[in-house]
Amino acid sequence: MIRKIYGPPGTGKTTRLINYVRTLVKFGTPIDKIGYFAFTKKAAEEAIDRTLDLYPKYNQKDLKYFRTLHSLAFTELGMKKSNVMQDEHYEDIGRKLGIEVTVYSNGEEKTGFVDSDSEYFNIINAARIKGITIEEEYNTDMYSQDIDKHMLQILKDEVDNYKAAYGLVDFTDMIEKFNVSKLCPKYDVVFIDEAQDLSPIQWKMYDILKKNSKHVILAGDDDQAIYGWAGADVARFQSEPAKDIILPQSYRIPGAVQDIANCILNRIPDHRRIKKQWSPRPEKGYVEYVTSIEDLPLYSGDWLILARTNDKLKRMTPDLKDMGLYFEIKGRKSYRTRLYKSIQDYTRWTNGNKLSLSEIKDLFEFLEEEVPTEEIMYDLSKWGYSKTQRWFEVFKADPEECLYIREMMRNGEKLYEDPRIKLSTIHAAKGGEATNVLIILDNTKKIREATENNLDKQDEEHRVWYVGVTRAKQNLYIMTAKREDRGYDI
Repeated sequence: MIRKIYGPPGTGKTTRLINYVRTLVKFGTPIDKIGYFAFTKKAAEEAIDRTLDLYPKYNQKDLKYFRTLHSLAFTELGMKKSNVMQDEHYEDIGRKLGIEVTVYSNGEEKTGFVDSDSEYFNIINAARIKGITIEEEYNTDMYSQDIDKHMLQILKDEVDNYKAAYGLVDFTDMIEKFNVSKLCPKYDVVFIDEAQDLSPIQWKMYDILKKNSKHVILAGDDDQAIYGWAGADVARFQSEPAKDIILPQSYRIPGAVQDIANCILNRIPDHRRIKKQWSPRPEKGYVEYVTSIEDLPLYSGDWLILARTNDKLKRMTPDLKDMGLYFEIKGRKSYRTRLYKSIQDYTRWTNGNKLSLSEIKDLFEFLEEEVPTEEIMYDLSKWGYSKTQRWFEVFKADPEECLYIREMMRNGEKLYEDPRIKLSTIHAAKGGEATNVLIILDNTKKIREATENNLDKQDEEHRVWYVGVTRAKQNLYIMTAKREDRGYDI
């Protein structure tokens, strides 16, 4: 039997799945006969944590099939971490071919797509995941016209040779090897979360899991299917025969935000999506259109600042720093943590506290050109520093960086905590939420042109912005594009 659970934003899809797990265990299903496969490592870890909260008698090893599809393939094939391609391997290949590349996987598996700033790598990986040639992928109109097709083939061959030479596999290799291995365990029940984002080769893996399980529960939301560019096959999710269950109540989205979300969804023809009725929270919420970040109450509350591309986010960071705001972009804090730690240590010393030898050594990164060669004393006064001198008077760090930290301190930013303001692309923020969300409507010419005459890409573009606005738990701010013809219209 197959059930399909549609979970609109904030309707508690994960909670429903964990409740199913609890019911199964209550009625005698062994925990090692349950396969719970999440789309990301973070989601799999959340499912493990929530299940362990329900059943303290279990430990993480007991939940051996609560993982991602890639992790299942990795485990069943008997692989080691040293066998897996890492970000630095892709960057090494790029250096050898004179292609500067930075990879943004951060250890996440997702569809198996390696997200980099090199279109060459992106084309090669997307083609493999979709099961098409690199030339077919290049011709999808998603890429720059100055791509050297000859170099594409050279790079593909280099990647294959590199993996062979060092005995490495990537996430896509894992799935491909699993699909032909006949090593799939037997299950009583299999859960597949975020199924709308499965790629064609992952659907093949799903078919194998389905044959080896008595019951299957698919969970997802076709309205939030935004990984088509990376090979996700939402049509397969929509068409998979199953008993449909639609979660009816959002615990995140207020009414005013739902109104905006529905306006976006109404642009997708009814026959190209599964219609779902769901209710917002009783609170009305708040929506406002703005033209500048100076119009926003950014000095308090938690914030998620969303844009379609990383480039737009990077352009916003100087303004946020000028305002003395503490934020995070691509998982990195907006200031140097080593510098701030040394500021704290120096301040502790001026307040009469003793510092450890390692703390003193770290301080010399900002006090002197080099750590003194003779034995370091625990008292900085031995080196001519006075407790009446403030850190910004003696530190030899970038003046603008020091000024930025001073401004954040003056604004009461809690630099010892996680940033309350996070900058993210819409794709990277999927699954996230914040009390206040700013969504920036600027778009790229390439994306606009790619969607003009392609219904699948038009639908996905609408879904991207739908995902963006539905991250808001209370207040949604919409920043209009600098030029009307270059932004998404909400």
